[in-house]
Amino acid sequence: MRAQPNAAERAPTPSTPPSPARPPSPSPVSWVVSHGTHGTQHTPTHTQLALCHSLTLNLRCQNLTLRVVGPGHPVTATVGQDVVLPCHLSPQRDARTLDVKWIRDRLSETVHHYHNGEDLYGEQTGAYAGRTELATDGLSVGSLDLLITGLRPSDDGQYVCTVGDADAYDEAIVELEVSATGADPHLSLGGYEDGGVRVLCRSAGWYPLPQLLWRDARGQHLPSVSQTHSQDQEGLFEIEGAVIVTGSIEGPLSCVVRSSRLQQERESSLHIAAPFFHNAQPWMVALALVLVLSAVSIGLGVYLFVKKSKLAVQELSGGRCSAGTPLGVEWVKVTLDPDTAHPWLVVSQDNCSVRLESERQQVPDTPERFDNLGCVLGREEFREGRHCWLVEGEQLKHSRWAVGVARASVKRKGWINMSPEGGIWAVEYNNDYLKPLISSSTLVSLYPVPTRIWVCLNCTHGQVSFINADNGVKIFTFTEASFNGESIRPWFLLVTKRIQLCLRDSTPQTLSPAPGASCPSPDTPASPLLDPAGEAQE
Repeated sequence: MRAQPNAAERAPTPSTPPSPARPPSPSPVSWVVSHGTHGTQHTPTHTQLALCHSLTLNLRCQNLTLRVVGPGHPVTATVGQDVVLPCHLSPQRDARTLDVKWIRDRLSETVHHYHNGEDLYGEQTGAYAGRTELATDGLSVGSLDLLITGLRPSDDGQYVCTVGDADAYDEAIVELEVSATGADPHLSLGGYEDGGVRVLCRSAGWYPLPQLLWRDARGQHLPSVSQTHSQDQEGLFEIEGAVIVTGSIEGPLSCVVRSSRLQQERESSLHIAAPFFHNAQPWMVALALVLVLSAVSIGLGVYLFVKKSKLAVQELSGGRCSAGTPLGVEWVKVTLDPDTAHPWLVVSQDNCSVRLESERQQVPDTPERFDNLGCVLGREEFREGRHCWLVEGEQLKHSRWAVGVARASVKRKGWINMSPEGGIWAVEYNNDYLKPLISSSTLVSLYPVPTRIWVCLNCTHGQVSFINADNGVKIFTFTEASFNGESIRPWFLLVTKRIQLCLRDSTPQTLSPAPGASCPSPDTPASPLLDPAGEAQE
């Protein structure tokens, strides 16, 4: 048997040079296999190199990719409360160097903008000024939560949480549902009608618009004969409904106002005695007794309303601009300034009427001219005193126009904010409704809708009033208007084609235009307007 070689025999002879060491691989991962106390570096294979390259790309992509995550469900809150809209990065990473912006999805309004470590409040939409805060202490861990204080109905809707840098961008949608529970329904009697008694139910302070239901003593629903609603300046809804109750309905009658969003309801009940449904003298006695109880609230309200309407008519006839504004009113003749008219508007030669056409007019594009909406200004400018003028618009189905005043410096180019914040105080006629142009407009449901409106400007007290020229009833008044010392000019808007607005000669002796003083159309001077009754003026 051959003897095993000793250690000296296994060692290489000095005459044999060792193999030169191979240079290390440029791969970012070193492949090392240890043998005892000595580490021997092995060359990576092609498979190992490919795996290493893939790992490197993944690490880099993780640094470049942004993933924004929202709550995944609507955030609910009530009017007046503060709310936090949740949003964060996944996985967590430092967001202090990123561009973070919250916007309204439907309106593309900037709610809050954070960039390069600071809040850019100058880009914020006016409705959110002073009402938002980004939780900056959470940015280091990827939290992008936004605090909104003092919730309003107008805050309801979708918000978009956007995050980006030079290499990546992502966004998440957050749905905010704002709600408000109104007051208990108020029930009142509206008189004898169609063989029964008309009962009215009214409740205010709701958001969104609630349902109004009638129930009898057995819980059966009764159909409403009418139902209306409106919004106040805060955007809260008031709803009113009526039902005719006959003798066949026994027991108490209930009015229920229900919020489908909150799953809450308010209920009030009224018991109508049987004598109400008799046509004989006992019914009249019972009716008189009940009316004594209800007349304290209903009769007083009606009396004050009628008295206020009469005062408005008397003040207009006596040379007053609006109800409660005595003396010092200057009745002015207002004309249109064609140099400010949108290219689609045609102004008459005497500058007393304007119409929206379907073709663009060949007019120069000057800095004074509106280029986005069908607006035109009056020539006259007012800085002090009280002034009134009469405007008539055609009342046609599905038409839309507006009248009012604007600052002389009102924006002429691009999108215009048609509200006091944009320097415009006006009322808009839109599909048989009049409403003030404010962020949360109240629908003024007047029937018939007036087509002749007094526009009364009180520069001294910062007020703009609009009065029904047919009966002297005030439609709406802007109070504490911020004129900022600027000149104020008449302002007009036409949205529907072939509709025209006319300036009437206003005199303190009459609420109606003089006979034969119809406003001619720009192209056909002999063509009269339709009066509110739908008859052509002679």
